[in-house]
Amino acid sequence: MRGYQMTENRADGNEAPEKGQMLAPSRSYSRLESLERLHELANLVSHEVLNFFENERGEPSVLYDTAAHLLRAGGKRIRSLLLILSHEAVGGKLDEIIPYAVATEFIQTASLIHDDLVDEGERRRGVESTHTKFGAKMAVVAGDLLIALAVKLVGKKASPEQLTMIASTGVKMCEGEATDMLIPSEHISIVSEKDYLAIVQNKTASFMRIVARMGATIGGATPEAERALTKFGELVGMAFQIKDDVLDMTVERGEIGKSSFADLKGNKPNYVLIKALESTSLKRRSECMRALQEGDYSRALDLIDETYAVEVAEKTALEYSKRAIRAVEGMHFENEKSLKDLACFTALREH
Repeated sequence: MRGYQMTENRADGNEAPEKGQMLAPSRSYSRLESLERLHELANLVSHEVLNFFENERGEPSVLYDTAAHLLRAGGKRIRSLLLILSHEAVGGKLDEIIPYAVATEFIQTASLIHDDLVDEGERRRGVESTHTKFGAKMAVVAGDLLIALAVKLVGKKASPEQLTMIASTGVKMCEGEATDMLIPSEHISIVSEKDYLAIVQNKTASFMRIVARMGATIGGATPEAERALTKFGELVGMAFQIKDDVLDMTVERGEIGKSSFADLKGNKPNYVLIKALESTSLKRRSECMRALQEGDYSRALDLIDETYAVEVAEKTALEYSKRAIRAVEGMHFENEKSLKDLACFTALREH
């Protein structure tokens, strides 16, 4: 199995870590002492999501079963956690924000359904992808249904500004996905780090930025607190996506719950691949690209493993999480520890 274990060694200097060693954070970031609170909130959101589908089902029933398929399979609930924690940070009440958290999960799941369809992904969250189980046509409609349900759920509660935030996030996510799709497979090797980060800003970080901002505004945040939490959400989103890229390259399918090496198979920009191609010789670069074009993913991964790309990506994800933590330090938020733990989790998670 390809993978990297956490160590107690510091690796935040200029020297490269030993090959195969996962970058560890400094000791101040190494203990996640309030994860129980995050688990409790994630479980609460999951309960409310499933409760919605028990009580608000329409017809035909297969449509609602299709829409609920990935929601029932679980998930990390990172985006809804961001929303709730940002809300609580400024004194907001939990019961006030829960409908928005459920809507957040609906929008995120809709994007996953459509992404899997575009990428031809076969698995997600340890189960068959929605289109694999229910067919492409029903999957498209189910994704559309989830977006409509999200708007319906918060439509009477949200202000025009908040609805605009939700819509703007959807626009950015679609633009990021389309940009991703329009990169020809033969040009994947020339995607720069700058290009990649711009795509991630739209596809992942924009959603997390907006949910953090929305949680803060609904909770009555001051402009300063809103700015801090918005920046926190954006940086957590960057850390999350880069870590996702690492996991796509380093762990087996059964461990991450989705199709392994999906980025390589789908000719998708991946931070590890970008850093590997950037740092290797021209000969190795050509060999890696040829292996990818021929579908020889094991050979491509062997060539990637010859570089420090995984270690560099781990360090980059960790740096984004540290920057997220710095964004909220000194703000005296009521749940600062939970915010910090969420930032750490995004960079240090194993699945």
